[in-house]
Amino acid sequence: MTRPAKGSRKRIVPSRKRAEQGLPRWRRLLSLPLVRFLLLVTLAATCASLLVAALVLFNYDRQAARYELAAVGRMPMESIVTDATGALVGYLHGENVGTPLPLDQISPHFLEALVAREDSRFYQHHGIDHRGLIRAWVRNFQEKRTVQGASTLTMQLTRMTFGLTGRTMQRKLLEMAIARRIERHYGKDEILSHYVNRVFLGTGMNGIEQAARGYFGKHASELSLPESAMIAGVIRAPNGFSPFRHYDAALREMRSTLHRMADEGMITTEEAESLCLARPAVLPQERWLAMLREEAKISEQSHLLRLVEEEVRGRFPSHVGVGGLRIQTTFDLRLQAAAENTVQARLAELESRPGYAHPTYAAYRSGDPAYLQAATVVLENYSGAIRALVGGRDFAHSEFNRATRSKRPMGSVFKPLVYGTAFERGLFPGMLISDAALAPGEIPWDKIGWNPQNADSVYGDRLTVDTGLIQSRNTMTARVGEWAGIDSVIAMMEHAGLGEAERSEPTPPLYIGTIGANVRDVTSAFSAFATGGTRHQPYFIESVVDRDGAALYRHDEASYRVLSPGAAWLTSKLLKKVVADGGTGAGLRQLGFTAPAGGKTGTTNDFEDAWFVGYTSRLSCGVWIGLDQPAKIMEDAYGGRIAVPVWHDLMTEASRIGYEFGEFPEPGEVVQMELCRESGLMVGDDCRSAGSVYIEEVPHDLIPRKNCRLH
Repeated sequence: MTRPAKGSRKRIVPSRKRAEQGLPRWRRLLSLPLVRFLLLVTLAATCASLLVAALVLFNYDRQAARYELAAVGRMPMESIVTDATGALVGYLHGENVGTPLPLDQISPHFLEALVAREDSRFYQHHGIDHRGLIRAWVRNFQEKRTVQGASTLTMQLTRMTFGLTGRTMQRKLLEMAIARRIERHYGKDEILSHYVNRVFLGTGMNGIEQAARGYFGKHASELSLPESAMIAGVIRAPNGFSPFRHYDAALREMRSTLHRMADEGMITTEEAESLCLARPAVLPQERWLAMLREEAKISEQSHLLRLVEEEVRGRFPSHVGVGGLRIQTTFDLRLQAAAENTVQARLAELESRPGYAHPTYAAYRSGDPAYLQAATVVLENYSGAIRALVGGRDFAHSEFNRATRSKRPMGSVFKPLVYGTAFERGLFPGMLISDAALAPGEIPWDKIGWNPQNADSVYGDRLTVDTGLIQSRNTMTARVGEWAGIDSVIAMMEHAGLGEAERSEPTPPLYIGTIGANVRDVTSAFSAFATGGTRHQPYFIESVVDRDGAALYRHDEASYRVLSPGAAWLTSKLLKKVVADGGTGAGLRQLGFTAPAGGKTGTTNDFEDAWFVGYTSRLSCGVWIGLDQPAKIMEDAYGGRIAVPVWHDLMTEASRIGYEFGEFPEPGEVVQMELCRESGLMVGDDCRSAGSVYIEEVPHDLIPRKNCRLH
């Protein structure tokens, strides 16, 4: 047997298992396929989360760039709202902060109390206190409700400057993005100075100087530490912690602030305990309110001012919190007063009638009003400028604007659009349409078996088309709608500014106005009948100028054609007859209105909504009457009986003020020609033999180009 050479060794290869046992534990775990897979998934999820977070931050940084940082340094002042003649409508953003004070004229006690109370890491963070955020989220998660916020002073200044409201995550992220921009643009002392001169401190007090004067009758530099701590304690709930009305709560917050100052090392614990025994003397609230009335420019709120405020907030977000704008509107305060007075007087009269069974305005005490409401809009036909708008009987009872936000079934006021559409497609007023009840299957696409009822429950033979609109016949209107075609009617509705609610799956009741719309949009749609088919977009802000006199906005006219001149003229001819003897709006002439006018009444099922929308050569006016929770107003509450009088009074006053109402324009050339009553086309000998020939006034743009083939 051969022996290995001296000094040689046999190589021993360790087993894989023994080799792995010699590795650290974490290396052995990484060698497992499942662990490696989980690590890869975790890494991918982390990268994806970071990417999403980066995109979110980028998005909100872009939004934040819309806000003008110069607004942070502007002290709030009122924005002046005027009507079309320059008369004062009221004020927006009416905060009067007086003269801003530099930090060296403010008690250092207050500055320390403020920082301790609201943002102890103010001088360390860059607009967002990440530690505070985590602490607040953990606390709120534990309590399962929001008990602690994490807004820094910079974030609060952001809210005050730009009027950011709401408690959504989107609003919070935007606030953070703007706060970061502010921190990059302003120094800490500048931010603190802007904050203390603007912060709301209760009962109309904006800024530390007003609070010092109002609560304690002192200059801001003279505040003691307990007084400073009490004012700083007010910030989180200015009304709930008001020293005027809730002194014990204010005292509790003062002591809490002093303990926070001790925690931050600004004072000792012993000093805090001693100072907590103080009871600062607060002056009477009436004294401050008297001062406020002399100094502040505060308007009684109204639907008009709220409408303007919402529009300005959307167009100029950087100016919302600082104001200083001069806003000229299209309103006419003379006509506005007439509208408000007319609505009150006519509805009070309705509430006094026998058979009225609902609460009355006079009996209202609190809560959501259940009394009869109304809305009305008056606008210029050839510009769309809104001259008057009533959103409800009393803004103090209900801020809901029924003229712009309430979509109520239109009823028969929608019918002129149906007839106008049919006129564009070859129908004429003198043609014949059946007034009989609809036969099953007569509307092929009807899936609900619709069978409309006429208001008088009478169903006749064939009548002229104009009768269907003048007397508001539902069965005839359904057939006129079918002549036009449901798609054409919907397109006309959308083109007239009445929305797209029925586009997805229309039903035949649309023809008689079962869809909802607001008074402003319906009134605007009707103005097209007065102008020969052109609709001018309704608007109410003419121009906006900032505090330096720079123009921020001027209205540009926006108009487009809704109907052809001929179709608009034919429809308007019928709407003039609606307010004449025999029409559903005949009460207008009976009340004494003599100017040329057209219009349409509307009444929904069971007398829940009453409408009248009409127009003169210059103004269109829409009136709606009903209850906020739909219910029968009263028996026989037809639009012609209760809405027409409001329209009459308002437009009579408009005429007295100086609005001139003349004749309506002609559509160009109008010719008298023989047409077939069945087809609306040029007649032939067979039409004469059948006795279906009649004379129609036909606008030039609607003259038929084909001969009748029905006879």
